[in-house]
Amino acid sequence: MLTTEFTKAPPEYVTVSLDDHGIIQVTGADTDKFLQGQFTCDMAELDDSQWLHGAHCDNKGKTLSLFRILRHADGVLIVTSKPALEASLNQLQKYGVFSKVEIRDASADFQLVGVFGTAAPGRLAELLDSPLAEAESMQVTHTDSAEVLSLGGHPDQYLCLNYGEQLPTNSDVRYWQALEIERGRATLFSGTIQEFVPQMLNLQALGGISFSKGCYIGQETVARMKYLGKQKRALFRLSGHGEQVSTGATVERQLGENWRRAGTVINAVSRADQHLDVLAVLPSDLESTTRLRIKGDDASLLEIYPLPYKLDES
Repeated sequence: MLTTEFTKAPPEYVTVSLDDHGIIQVTGADTDKFLQGQFTCDMAELDDSQWLHGAHCDNKGKTLSLFRILRHADGVLIVTSKPALEASLNQLQKYGVFSKVEIRDASADFQLVGVFGTAAPGRLAELLDSPLAEAESMQVTHTDSAEVLSLGGHPDQYLCLNYGEQLPTNSDVRYWQALEIERGRATLFSGTIQEFVPQMLNLQALGGISFSKGCYIGQETVARMKYLGKQKRALFRLSGHGEQVSTGATVERQLGENWRRAGTVINAVSRADQHLDVLAVLPSDLESTTRLRIKGDDASLLEIYPLPYKLDES
């Protein structure tokens, strides 16, 4: 099943347990004000009915976490990978002591489930006994036992933050990772945290960076990259022949008869034997015909595949 691209041939129903992700919960009177000074997204745009992409940066503008944020009860929930959660939680708690906020790792309170496919809206709605928002709407459906984020169509895709009875799953997490790679949405794990400015991960193309909201940690670097044309790297999708590869591995490009370092693997999944699908940060001006491979796997050969969104200079 992994051999077919899900955005070209949607499966019927795939559910995966996202054990590699977790949730930070922030509550308190100063929640929005505090997070406005921490995150790239504009908290003023976050209402009860929708979620936002965002990034959390260090003071040099390097990304600690890429996340999805939504409102829940009297605060917000921030969904990100577990390694990125740890990095963000440390910085949030460091600065949170100066504001009226409570910050905690709420991962144990929820079952995180990824669901996609042609039957996903109907089956998930039946399990939760509630109709769902359109998959392409970037909305949040609040039910009695879950928060459900609409993540896109073709195939319909949902992220379920379940706090009721455990939901059944039927597939390996690689299925979810493969779809996220197809959609060009990066997830940071160990080896890639605090290495890249958010634009190098194409976050601006997903609406996760506000350039008008004012100051936040790392904002000077993010703004300089947009307004002074400093961005030299971007996220690319690569696919082709190769062995399984780890996050943080080096991508090489061919220059004449030699191979030179080109960039870094952010996410990768083996869709079949010797068939790799990869998101990697590479030079922005890389030619689409450039021959690429994974360092240490001389037999690998990867091609640049189109992304489902457009990039600009920011």
